[in-house]
Amino acid sequence: MFTIEGICDWCKKPSLLTKHDYLDGKSHLSCKECNDLATLDVRQYNLGELERREREEG
Repeated sequence: MFTIEGICDWCKKPSLLTKHDYLDGKSHLSCKECNDLATLDVRQYNLGELERREREEG
């Protein structure tokens, strides 16, 4: 799961990372320590994005 080497987008520390994808096509990388926060952050953004898209369609 944490297979990418780089800098965490949340804590800015070098580590092994995992990728989080946003509905708008962007993505960010998080380390093991920041993964829970990153997962929550991405989920909240994606839910908001889905609501926005539904309002625009309806």
